[in-house]
Amino acid sequence: MFCSLCWRGILTLLLLLSLAALPARAQNQQPPADAAGITAVPQQPVAYDISAYDQLSKDMGQTMTETFQLRGAVQRILAELPELPASIIATLQTKSPDGSLGWLWGAVLVTLAAILAGTGTKLIFRRWAKAVYLARFARQPETRTEKIAFLLGRGVVMGLEIITFLLAAWLVAVMLHEDTEAARITVMTGLSAYTTWLAARLIFFNVLAPDSAHHRMLALSDQAANGLYNAIRAGVGISILLLAICLWMSRLGLDPDAHKLALVGSAAFSTLVLSAIAVLWRKDVAGAILGAEQTEPVALVQFIARIWHVLAILYFVFAFGMSSVRILLDQPFAIGLVAAPVQSLIAALVLYALLLLVIDRLLPRLDTRRAQAALVSDIERSAANSGEARDEAANASQAEAEALENEAARAPYRELLDHGAGVLTLVFSAWLLLQAWGISIQDKSSIIGNTVEIAIVGFLGYMAYQAVEIAVAQAMRRQKPPGDAHDGAEIEIGGQGDSRLSTLLPIFRNFLLITIVVISGMLILSQMGIDIAPLFAGAGVVGLAIGFGAQTLIRDIFSGAFYLIDDAFRKGEYIDIGGAKGTVEKISIRSMQLRHHRGALTTVPFGEIKHVQNYSRDWAIMKLAFRVTYDTDTEKMRKIIKKFGQELLDDPYYGPMFLDPLKSQGILSMEDSAMIARVKFMSKPGKQFELRKVIYAGLQDLFEKNGIHFAHREVTVRVATEDGHVIHNPTPAQIAAAGAAVLGSLDGATGPDGAPAPGQPAQ
Repeated sequence: MFCSLCWRGILTLLLLLSLAALPARAQNQQPPADAAGITAVPQQPVAYDISAYDQLSKDMGQTMTETFQLRGAVQRILAELPELPASIIATLQTKSPDGSLGWLWGAVLVTLAAILAGTGTKLIFRRWAKAVYLARFARQPETRTEKIAFLLGRGVVMGLEIITFLLAAWLVAVMLHEDTEAARITVMTGLSAYTTWLAARLIFFNVLAPDSAHHRMLALSDQAANGLYNAIRAGVGISILLLAICLWMSRLGLDPDAHKLALVGSAAFSTLVLSAIAVLWRKDVAGAILGAEQTEPVALVQFIARIWHVLAILYFVFAFGMSSVRILLDQPFAIGLVAAPVQSLIAALVLYALLLLVIDRLLPRLDTRRAQAALVSDIERSAANSGEARDEAANASQAEAEALENEAARAPYRELLDHGAGVLTLVFSAWLLLQAWGISIQDKSSIIGNTVEIAIVGFLGYMAYQAVEIAVAQAMRRQKPPGDAHDGAEIEIGGQGDSRLSTLLPIFRNFLLITIVVISGMLILSQMGIDIAPLFAGAGVVGLAIGFGAQTLIRDIFSGAFYLIDDAFRKGEYIDIGGAKGTVEKISIRSMQLRHHRGALTTVPFGEIKHVQNYSRDWAIMKLAFRVTYDTDTEKMRKIIKKFGQELLDDPYYGPMFLDPLKSQGILSMEDSAMIARVKFMSKPGKQFELRKVIYAGLQDLFEKNGIHFAHREVTVRVATEDGHVIHNPTPAQIAAAGAAVLGSLDGATGPDGAPAPGQPAQ
């Protein structure tokens, strides 16, 4: 009402300003003439549409009428207030044949007797049912499913208790009540009020769980849960009693003004009780909002937990004012506005609990004791079938490891579904609150209706987006090769890369995410009333312009697509494309980035690649050459190399790196001062360099122990005369000439396989 007055007043002010700004139109005035005496041709009068102003005037008139009606109702009730008790008593006396209030006291006694009889029956049923349902649930629940199931099961049992109470109380009331309509209405109203209180107690008892900290879902201490439960139970009981009196007065046909006054008083009491609870238990409820998780909550949740009680009190006061106005003016949706958030919250919690049960039914936890016990049984059964002897500790350890691994893979999906369930719960709670205020979200012509449809599209798009992210991340984690594929300095080239699926999944993920965002955006724009057909046409024109104006870009995109289809390279592999080489670090739509083993990062468009040389596929062969002296026993050297190769294969660390063992290839060539021997082995890509260092070090140690010597490069110079006689005591000049000859002979020296000799520059 007050908001309506405000905006209508603002629109009235705008109306007056607009009318003041309208141009004045003379009725009998001659058009003015210019300096030459030529009379100007009169223009056609402008027609103004004032239908909107007429509607605004009608709304303002209705608002003023309602304001006067409200003032008149308040004045009338205040004027009749001193006479209301006598009027109520007189009306109640007319319901009795003898004109007394004896029927009222008799109805009260019958109501009390029925309540006592129903309570006794309920207690007997509870004693029988308590042992039955408690035996079905664990005293120390391990998962939230066990907690929710216990609370819902107890709620069902308490609901059956209420049904037994109703049956017993109704039978007693039928047998004892007086045969008058007023007494029957009084008894039924009292029993209905007490039953409603029992139902409210059932709900709050299972939501707060003051008697069982192990099954409590909210992050509340025992003291806070007990105090909050007792306060709510007392406040709700008195509020239900006041509302029952109002209903009783209405059904008996008492004075309407007294009925309105009772309703306003009930709303005022509910406002005071709920506001007091919000103030007294603000810290405890804030802790429940933040939750008991160790992770830091988001800033919005922290802000709500800090000021929730202020927002709640403001709502209670505003709802009380609106409820009082609607009650006094006999308008609909006037009852229950103050307690509507509490009712919506309780219904939302019940819905959230049911959704969590469904989620845990679809994706149960795999790291519980029960799940691990099942895994242990499966492991023991498999070991028995295979004839393997294993102890209980090993089985338990393996089961725990498998359970944790499986749970880690399943947890992200459950968290996403939990998040979705929370969003649906909030939407359901908001819908109930709007229904209490008489606001429909199904009207597509209203802003709220369009907002709801936009929110649904956004929610589905968000869930699909997150599901794709999780699925791709899980698939990439499964495709990741075991161990560290990039050992930094240990791997120069040829390290093992990711799988083909791991390379394609990020690109596929980006495509899906872009598709989801575009489709969701288009649907949201459509729900907002925007015609999206021109957007599609514009996208086609833009795509055509890109096709003509960016041929290089199109070539890069198509080239990259075919390279990936051919599986020419993968992320993490070491490749050489002629102009650049390195490890594939990133693959985008039109280019890739290569990280050289010395650290340089090169970005290469796919269209510039002519050929790809991949060092990381399947296997790598390493051949190592070394120099030995001429007196070396080659057969002994072969046996030493073979034995050393077998030792490396048996090594738990180096053995898995080999694909073929270390082998001797014998003598490759013979030089003036040494024999060139060579060994080779086949290993996994990227591991050959680490094995090379181990093999060189091992051969050096073994050769030294077995009397095999590496040959050093040497040059023998003989100083002779022209006729060939050797000079045994050369002069210094002859020694210098011989040294120059040696240096000249070493300038062109090369090592094994044509490699430059040590100390010589590469050609």
